[in-house]
Amino acid sequence: MAQTAYISLSCLPLPTFIEGRRVELKPDDGKMNQVHLEYFVFAFVRQGRLVMVQDGVEQHINSGELFIMTPGYHKYMWWAEGATVELDWIYGYVAGDWHVQSSLTPAKNSMDTLMLHPPVPVQTLFLMQYHGVEEPENVYPLVDQLVSKELNCNSQQFFEAQEIFIKLLSYLQTQDNAKNELTQMSLSIQRFLKKNFNKKITAATLSEHFDERPNYIVRVLRQTIGLSPAEFLMQYRMEEAAQWLLNTETSVEDIALNVGFQNIYYFSTSFKKYTGVSPTKYRQNAKRD
Repeated sequence: MAQTAYISLSCLPLPTFIEGRRVELKPDDGKMNQVHLEYFVFAFVRQGRLVMVQDGVEQHINSGELFIMTPGYHKYMWWAEGATVELDWIYGYVAGDWHVQSSLTPAKNSMDTLMLHPPVPVQTLFLMQYHGVEEPENVYPLVDQLVSKELNCNSQQFFEAQEIFIKLLSYLQTQDNAKNELTQMSLSIQRFLKKNFNKKITAATLSEHFDERPNYIVRVLRQTIGLSPAEFLMQYRMEEAAQWLLNTETSVEDIALNVGFQNIYYFSTSFKKYTGVSPTKYRQNAKRD
């Protein structure tokens, strides 16, 4: 049996449902091959025993179990073993970051301008690549609905299917991040940084406020959103500065002070590194547009 693998998917943007299929494989059908999948494929075995080989590693998937095929350069082969296999394929597309590892590690935030929004509790969706389906009474009705969907250009139908797909993923996730203690701590740190972004914030400041060691606070934020407190604070300050430049006539010097910089040169250098242009050029470009 293959080593347990966890798939980390960025939820920003959300994964997208493509289509669902119901398939019946007979033992004499031979072996099916697939290389270079474009989508994630959720294989729900509803009856029988499926043999799945991924890059030479063999996995037996029994009735009531799920195996997730990932896109990219992979060689897949599958066939029915011993008896007819009934299974459902659910195809999904992930535009953001994702990876497969032997432990739960966060995916990178795939949306650059997020900080001005309210804190998002779940930025990474963790899925076990192979496991038994828990809560089948909730999961299979959703799978059945997706398999029966014949999607066309009807926008309402697309959003209905997407809603079902996201609900399905919520049942399949390895842990409920929104209720996770680490996530709650992360949200508290994010709120504190946003509330005090224009003040001087150091590792000692955070340690004293949360009564935790500085390296623990860094680890919490990195494991949940992929950023250190300093990186989060810098990104938030840059987005605040961009809003000031776009929506006010406030001088660059005053904007620097308003977003927590005492040194105008350091602010301008940081802003150019973040946006690719100087604060003055950023404002000029916006006015031309």
